[in-house]
Amino acid sequence: MLQKSYSEGVGAGFPLTQNIRYQLAKNRVDDLFIKWLTLPQNQKLVHQLIKDVREGKQNNLITQPNAFFTNKMTMSGMSQSALLSSPNKKSLGPSTPPRADSFHETKSRIPEDLSQSLTQSQIIQKKLHVEEVQNYDLIPQFYFPTQEINLQLQQEQNKIINEIFGKAEQIDASHFEQITTNLCGLCKYLTRILMTAVEGTGNKISKTAFIKYWNQQLAQKEPKQRCFHILKKPKNDYIQFDDFKPFMKILLEYHPGLEFLQATPEFQERYADTVIHRIFYHLCRKDNNRITWRDFKSSNLFDILDILGKEDDINKIRQYFSYEHFYVIYCKFWELDGDHDFHISKEDFSRYSSHGLSRKVVDRIFDQIPRRFRSQIDQKMSYEDFIYFIICEEDKTTIQSIEYWFKVIDLDDNGIITGFEMDYFYEELKQRMDYLNHEPILFHDFVCQMVDLLHPENDILFKLSHFKQNLTVCGVFFNFLTNLNKLIAYENRDPFQVRNDIVDHPDFTDWDRFAYQEYVRLAMEEENQEQGEVFEGDNIWDNEDSKQ
Repeated sequence: MLQKSYSEGVGAGFPLTQNIRYQLAKNRVDDLFIKWLTLPQNQKLVHQLIKDVREGKQNNLITQPNAFFTNKMTMSGMSQSALLSSPNKKSLGPSTPPRADSFHETKSRIPEDLSQSLTQSQIIQKKLHVEEVQNYDLIPQFYFPTQEINLQLQQEQNKIINEIFGKAEQIDASHFEQITTNLCGLCKYLTRILMTAVEGTGNKISKTAFIKYWNQQLAQKEPKQRCFHILKKPKNDYIQFDDFKPFMKILLEYHPGLEFLQATPEFQERYADTVIHRIFYHLCRKDNNRITWRDFKSSNLFDILDILGKEDDINKIRQYFSYEHFYVIYCKFWELDGDHDFHISKEDFSRYSSHGLSRKVVDRIFDQIPRRFRSQIDQKMSYEDFIYFIICEEDKTTIQSIEYWFKVIDLDDNGIITGFEMDYFYEELKQRMDYLNHEPILFHDFVCQMVDLLHPENDILFKLSHFKQNLTVCGVFFNFLTNLNKLIAYENRDPFQVRNDIVDHPDFTDWDRFAYQEYVRLAMEEENQEQGEVFEGDNIWDNEDSKQ
């Protein structure tokens, strides 16, 4: 069945689909013409044409086609009447390919002196074209297929650049910081990173080099894309671990909340590594040392960096950068690392949480079932491995943690946790509770409680999707099977105390609460040790006085 056609307007007599295509093509041509008209050289050409018309000068570009263009049409076998014929007329027969003319015939059709047919405006156009070819590298991009250019925004950006640079050709980092924050919308601690990307050095930057880099790399990007682009290596489309080290070096040198670490370079390095590992834990979902643009875009790292540039108290930035959190992680690792070679053996690791983890869980972790160790020493856990473990252990509300512990419990690696696997891990904890004369929890009661929390389709068949749909209760499930201390603490918990903790810190995650409590405990222990040393010192002085 034939489609209906328009009875009026442009394209009457054409099918509906052809009219739609015509309108779309017309809109596209109009859009490209407007973009073409915004170029300075084209505006100059139009003004010259208008001037020629007003002065009564003959203009071959308007009155008749250019001779060279006409000859080109003739060479292709097309007559001027054919070009001007109505598009509604259908050809009587199949079109034939254009005949290839000989070299002499082609040469005879080109006018001997093409410049005689050119007006002043055409000569200007050709000169501008030559200049454009010569200065091709200096012309900024004016057409963006995926993004419409905002001329007003572009003017505001140029105004900011001119105001900050002023008449100076080069400025230092302290002045360029305004470019980083006001123009690029980035954290101020990325200033020297940006300067290095432009000039290769973080000391001074020239206006010409920055404008070129800005137009080519950053102008048409959003602030979050600019941040990702600056942090990664130019040849890569992802961020690696080492890409954060220059940023962390600058942060440790200039952030007011980290000045006290400047006297201890060793702790500076440990703090930087801890922060980067925490970033990769949350952003690098594939755990392959690569943060892609998709990972970066869906994370909150850019917002945290923005807060980092405005907040002087580093401990108020709990995500990634808190020094208190680093202190807790480092002290926990140091307590387990008996020989202080910065590697933990299985026996050292079993002492974590006062031997709270079951032996079966420790064996599974050191068999590298949930995650392969990054340590270069066999059967040794490195500091990076410990950071990943402790965050998974103390905050079982993240996807990474759930996947980690699911692999520990899933003995046959079939993606399902069965009653047999649950009983296998719970049996050891039950024996330890009997040894401690603690009233054991019946396995049947535990299973019923987990079924009520996770709602599996089939009883005692728990899939990973069940845990991802109930993130807040996953910790109860895995703690009952892996950690005796947390199992007993959950059974003896005070509901009112739990509620008060949530009310006092409603924005705290499980990891934030753990780090806060551990930091308070470590601070009190350190304070008691200092008081003990002072007390012993007083006794010494008292003894000396008694001798006299």
